[in-house]
Amino acid sequence: MILFGHPLIPSEHFYHIESIDAISNTPSNSVITLFFEEQNLDIIDHLRLNSIRFALYVTTPVQAVLAENLRATYLIVTAKNGSEIQKVAEYYLFDAKVLGYCEEEENLEELIDMRLDGAIFGEAIVKITS
Repeated sequence: MILFGHPLIPSEHFYHIESIDAISNTPSNSVITLFFEEQNLDIIDHLRLNSIRFALYVTTPVQAVLAENLRATYLIVTAKNGSEIQKVAEYYLFDAKVLGYCEEEENLEELIDMRLDGAIFGEAIVKITS
């Protein structure tokens, strides 16, 4: 299991954006993070066409399949939907890693039990505005 944002484990940061312009305010070779929503499709397309690594918050297996086909590097899920999405990712041999969003270390055991690829703590996500 890979961990992002755990206080004992050094890791890269993810940069949450809401516009294409905000990408210029992130370090080079960053992982861009955004919600998988219709209004973000232009940003997702820009990231994909420019080979920029990105993570998408997904809530359903259908969104996960679409995100994988859009070449997301990571899929961020909640404990509520993580197990189901991880099963789909394993069955279809996704390249994207499924990361469970984790508020506190006490919640990590639940994500481990779900056999997710990894966990991302809130501390790993930096909000960027334009």
